[in-house]
Amino acid sequence: MEDRSSQPRISPNRTPDELVRSIVMLQWRHPLGPVQLAGWLGMAASTVHAVLVRCRLNRLSTIERGTGEPIRRFEHRTPGRRCAWM
Repeated sequence: MEDRSSQPRISPNRTPDELVRSIVMLQWRHPLGPVQLAGWLGMAASTVHAVLVRCRLNRLSTIERGTGEPIRRFEHRTPGRRCAWM
């Protein structure tokens, strides 16, 4: 006897890929919350939030407000060290 996953094999009510792409593109262009994006798209805020969580874009703090690009963080081997060649 083996344990089986409780995850459904198919999900007939899943958001279509084209709609997911439009939500993600709108989030990149206009970094707003799911309520505002849902108002623009005319759909439920919970659906927009679920899509953003699935794409890991649900936190506005991870997106730079000025450019809409994800924030890139640099980690260094030792504190205070800026470059590998210094």
